[in-house]
Amino acid sequence: MKHSNNEGHYDAIVVGSGTCGATIAKELSRQNKKVLILERGGNAPLKESIMGYAKISNEVRVADKLKDLRAFTTGGTTAMYLAVADLPPIETFKNLGIDLTEDLEQARKELPVAEISDGLIGSQAKRLGESARQLGYDWEKKLMLVDQSKFNHKNYYEVKWKARTYVEDALRNGAILVNQATVSKAILDNKKAIGVEYYIGKKKKVFKAYGEKIILAAGSLASPIILKNSGLKNVVNHGFYINPSIGLIGKVPDLSSEENFCGCMGAKLDDDIELMDANFHRFLFNVGMLVSGKPLRIASYPKHIGITVKIKEPVGGELTENGKYHKELTDNDHRRLEKGMEVANEILKNAGARKIFKTDLISGGALGTIKIKEHIDEKLQTEYSNLYVCDGSILPENERITPTLTLVCLAKYLARNLATSL
Repeated sequence: MKHSNNEGHYDAIVVGSGTCGATIAKELSRQNKKVLILERGGNAPLKESIMGYAKISNEVRVADKLKDLRAFTTGGTTAMYLAVADLPPIETFKNLGIDLTEDLEQARKELPVAEISDGLIGSQAKRLGESARQLGYDWEKKLMLVDQSKFNHKNYYEVKWKARTYVEDALRNGAILVNQATVSKAILDNKKAIGVEYYIGKKKKVFKAYGEKIILAAGSLASPIILKNSGLKNVVNHGFYINPSIGLIGKVPDLSSEENFCGCMGAKLDDDIELMDANFHRFLFNVGMLVSGKPLRIASYPKHIGITVKIKEPVGGELTENGKYHKELTDNDHRRLEKGMEVANEILKNAGARKIFKTDLISGGALGTIKIKEHIDEKLQTEYSNLYVCDGSILPENERITPTLTLVCLAKYLARNLATSL
């Protein structure tokens, strides 16, 4: 696309091409709306390799010694996620004036949402599940966004649904995609959003684009900063949540395993502690061992099993004046992590695991930074008319779900409402 300081006028400008941005662009372009997608990352072909991940991954510190990982590429973080899916909390959103019933029905028709069939679950995950159930834990299958009809026991990465497919659909229907475009703020006119300012790559030359509707779908870490730069001073005034998680991995001497869809099963210990299968397929296991400083374990991949412990910590923290996120985990948070790790350790040992070690603590992202009915209304519109937010930043704090399917539904809901007003 040729850039100038007068980019033309669009029905909708979508900031970000991740789950929400891709869905909104697809829905609006299918209805012949003129859509501009601004994506901070590049558009190189996706590849599950160390170099492929290194080129698109970006870390953001959200707490002391705790970072969140996101992807800068067309399709956003679905380029490197596990494809686990929870159903949207329909009643929670209804209480906020948002009915996602119709959108969930449509999403389930379009997306490959299902539990992984028994025949596609590897020996590691089966051994772990058997051990958990023997000890009385309610170890159940999770929904996943995986096209099992195309699976050949090698293409674990390729069969995961990715938001890039929705972007490609939008482009076929006339949408315009600009990569390496970092949006700094919305352009306002008398409390009304009329466009955005952005720059390409590192050159910092400012471009402007104008549209009827401006949708921030840049991700839970980026959209609040754009809002703050645009003049909304009260964003993140209640803090955020990050769902801190830690992994335990052990070696089972008599196990000879096939590869797995990581996260395909799990159990809740209580409302605040969840355990998930952490049996990665070989590439992700290798990356994990390198990151954890355990390279010698790579050779014995078939004998390893793992569990992820995730807790629900209280909302808190802040977005500082210099645009940095920060919160501190409490002693109670660490106690719950320890409780979850004790159970995970019990399950692993019962499965025959030895030489168990724990990974570094990771973050699930700075979610819930924007509050529905406070920062945005039930139409997902901010106090500035025609400026909307739709991404992980608006997820309610009381429902700690794996968000991808919910985000698709929220994006469909927003696109459905925007289409009637354009």
